[in-house]
Amino acid sequence: MNPTGTLKAYLALDRQQRLGRPALQDLQEAKLRRLVRHAYATVPYYRRLFDGAGVDPKSINAVEDLGRVPLTTKADLQAAGPDAILSTAYPRDALVKERTSGSTGQPFTVRFDRPFVGIRNALFLRALNAAGYGPGQRLLLVTDERPKPPPAWMRWRYALNLDGPDALVEAFEDFRPHVVYGCVTPLRNMAIALEKRPKAWRPRAVVTTAESLHPPTRRRLKAAFGADVVDVYGLTETGMLAWECGWHTGYHLSEDTAVVDLLPEPVPGAGQPLVVTNLDLLGMPFIRYRTGDLVEPADDGPCCPCGRTLKRLSRIEGRLVDCLRLADGRAVSPYSLVKVLGPLPGLDRYRVVQTGERDFKVQFEEKSGRAPPAEGAVRGALGPLLGDDATISLCGEPTLEPPPGRKFRLVECQWGGGPGA
Repeated sequence: MNPTGTLKAYLALDRQQRLGRPALQDLQEAKLRRLVRHAYATVPYYRRLFDGAGVDPKSINAVEDLGRVPLTTKADLQAAGPDAILSTAYPRDALVKERTSGSTGQPFTVRFDRPFVGIRNALFLRALNAAGYGPGQRLLLVTDERPKPPPAWMRWRYALNLDGPDALVEAFEDFRPHVVYGCVTPLRNMAIALEKRPKAWRPRAVVTTAESLHPPTRRRLKAAFGADVVDVYGLTETGMLAWECGWHTGYHLSEDTAVVDLLPEPVPGAGQPLVVTNLDLLGMPFIRYRTGDLVEPADDGPCCPCGRTLKRLSRIEGRLVDCLRLADGRAVSPYSLVKVLGPLPGLDRYRVVQTGERDFKVQFEEKSGRAPPAEGAVRGALGPLLGDDATISLCGEPTLEPPPGRKFRLVECQWGGGPGA
């Protein structure tokens, strides 16, 4: 982390998130004009895209004008190749590389210019600050890889998910962090381990990321850690894009660094497709980039009591590929499943697998001394969602723990006609 560049970016971001709406719009549109003209002049992919659509980059002056620009997908950029999607204004060896998680089966290398690295770091700090983290506080980061240790003055420590929940709890109790940050699955496993121990240290906040945080898991984390649980949402392509604050009024959108567009083609029952334009990444631009994620906008209303003027999302549903797809075209999101299955006894952890157009299997973790879920109750809960003609079976499993380095998926579609087919 470049402390000087990150600090400069953080101070700007901290101020910008409370700008009045007219000033925020002016900032967005000034950045948008810079980005579009830069991309057209220096990125072959976008020059071809604009020319093919008959769009003059000088005509893109306001957020509303972006709708004339065709959408871009990860597959489009992969097919074009690095020579076409990187800006010629930056030497390739000066760009910082990072690979996406590949959770969709399409790992992808994103390259950042140095100024954006500072902004990206500052976006992370801004989200942490909204959760209650402050300079000088101890931060425990639960990750799949242990990077180079940060400078001692930062008071950050990394704990490796692969070491297992008991080792993570030992690291937690030894370090006594003010804030814990990590993916939902390892933090949930830590919570289970903490439930078996006397409460010794309580952090100020637990910050979750990378997986959908469902209400039962949020409650479990809050009880086990004895702390507020704050969820954040980021992409490799943008950095931190949306985050909760301590008021939990929704996810604040990073409108000062990105234009977020919700396509007017909602997936019935599962939210709207999220499209994003990164206003600050110039080395490898992302303009009207289709993320593959589904979200729900928050109702327009008064500003959050925290004072941020940024628009909000009410919920992040996850990826379309994480939804069940029904014969009538509707999609059933993980959130919808949690609402009906969460209250049922015997379903502490479960996964819904779609094996055919109307065939579904509910896998659940078997627990010693605990009665399995009642099959009739599960069918009764899922019937209104999946349809009266759905075939629903139950299957007990010793564990549903994902392989090391993989996210837990509440939904798995093994049917060729499902989402994304």
